[in-house]
Amino acid sequence: MNIAISNNKFYIYDDAKLEKINEFNKDLEGVVENIPKKERLLKAKSMIMINGKDNTIIATYPIIRAQHFYPLSILDFAYAIKNVVCKKIPSLPILSLDSHDYNFCDFNCKDCLAVDTRNWAKKNLGFTNIKPDEYEKVLFKIAEYSKKRGCDSIRFEMSGEGNPDMYPYRSRIMKYAKEVCNMQLVYISSGSLLNDQLIDDLAKYASYVRISLPGVTEKAYDIYSNQKCVPSKKFTLEKALNNIKKIIERRSFYKRDGELVVGARTCMRPESEGGYLETARRLKDLGADSFQVVQILVPEGNNYKDYPISTNCKKELIELNKNSIGLMHIQTPAKLDYVYYDRGIEKESKPSECFSSMVAPILYGPHLIVCTHWEKIKDLKFHYGKIDDGVNEIEDIMQDERATKLRKEIPYSCSSCCSIFDNQIMTSIKAQLLLAKNPEDIEFLLTY
Repeated sequence: MNIAISNNKFYIYDDAKLEKINEFNKDLEGVVENIPKKERLLKAKSMIMINGKDNTIIATYPIIRAQHFYPLSILDFAYAIKNVVCKKIPSLPILSLDSHDYNFCDFNCKDCLAVDTRNWAKKNLGFTNIKPDEYEKVLFKIAEYSKKRGCDSIRFEMSGEGNPDMYPYRSRIMKYAKEVCNMQLVYISSGSLLNDQLIDDLAKYASYVRISLPGVTEKAYDIYSNQKCVPSKKFTLEKALNNIKKIIERRSFYKRDGELVVGARTCMRPESEGGYLETARRLKDLGADSFQVVQILVPEGNNYKDYPISTNCKKELIELNKNSIGLMHIQTPAKLDYVYYDRGIEKESKPSECFSSMVAPILYGPHLIVCTHWEKIKDLKFHYGKIDDGVNEIEDIMQDERATKLRKEIPYSCSSCCSIFDNQIMTSIKAQLLLAKNPEDIEFLLTY
């Protein structure tokens, strides 16, 4: 027996009888309603498309990375596509906004992907950081654009091109985005320059806080953060974990344990071997929810096959993935073969549309850009444009002839993609909706 949930509707269904979904037992309904939001969204196994008239299952979609959408879910994206197909809205809203708003960092990570783009932005866009007044106007316009298209609460990710802790107006922007624009905040940082005020504001306003760890042993942390300061002033793994503890304590103070996800992410490093399980245990003891271990992109000019994972590291990550430690969410690489990986995609793997460019562009200061990839950021033909007062309104930037042509060309020009699976799923959803006899009858549910 499986459970399916969507928009406060609860069902049970049997894998052996996928053609029918039966109304959820009322005795269980209260139990499901009390499951915290973060568990409901991050623990979902798949999404199903059903005919709401007779409850037959039309398609099942695996959920590859639920954290890509949190605190939204793939349901929000599916229903937005449905609304376009049913002509309820003229075009897709921006559902998720990734903001690169500050071009400075206290770390000097050896394989930082942002160094090149930071230098390029300063030279070609004249950008290093965005003034708070201008920032607020841009956020308001984007929120207004999406609200007209049925999205009243955008996922707003602050990840910086540098260290977002350093932006002097961070607390002001978070408060504005949450209270004025009704945005749902995601914050990604090393946490190295978090102060008490910022920690308090994150606990109060954010939906997801992820601390990036350059390594999960002190040796790896020191090597890969590559900080240029005297040893006594270096930020360490221990200090990072202590800041996670502080955020969790403030989360409890504001009674937001059920909705604010706090976690950590690290890239695989040879020097981190032996530290993954120990770090996961410590995160669990602190009350954290999530721990992600990912492969990093192959260094430029190198071949990822030259960096095989050691047998001991592979065993450790397999054990971590079993999650006997009991964290709510664990992510490890799907293939444990190499430390690095290549995002290169084959022609036949490309989706026919790049939904990411429509529903999840990035904001680089006041510039709206279609993709997070450095080769796209560094090519002005992949820019929607700069959001200016009375000059380039968001409607023109996202919907003019140039933008329409650009979005059609993106899939053909891409050689790599970090959102390829998300785009493939959304392409499939649109195709199924177009094939449906009456797309108005289509509903979507998360399964468990």
